[in-house]
Amino acid sequence: MKKCESPIKPSFCENDHETFLHGETVCPHCGAPLSMTPPQNEDEISLYSREAHNRDIDGYNRTQNALCYLVIGGIIFVIGALFVFLSLEKKYNKIVGINPASFPFVIAMLCLATGLVLLTLGTIFLLKARRIRSYARQEIEWLASYRCQNGKSS
Repeated sequence: MKKCESPIKPSFCENDHETFLHGETVCPHCGAPLSMTPPQNEDEISLYSREAHNRDIDGYNRTQNALCYLVIGGIIFVIGALFVFLSLEKKYNKIVGINPASFPFVIAMLCLATGLVLLTLGTIFLLKARRIRSYARQEIEWLASYRCQNGKSS
């Protein structure tokens, strides 16, 4: 198999200018039936490529957003863990337990809960963003190989 050949038989959404490489028959975005006819002219291939690059950029932006959730969640979680130490009850310089009625304990629980929620959301958002980027990159690679296969300039 040559460098430009691709064994994948994609389907195309003419409304959203999206290439589907995983056997889809209906566009998940607009609900239109997908075409098996690849784009023929250079302008149409460029339009599909531009949309794929836009999805890749969107996936990158979503990745950065998810990483912000992870960083902020991590910081808040660590602050909550530090407040747990402030809520320890001492008698005669010995730790006897945690005082659940103290203000630092309430702050600790709020920070730990908020940090855990943000870390969970950040992880979910990161996995979704990586999937979006992965699909967009596969689409870009297929379009590049199709363009190369048909002797089009890149």
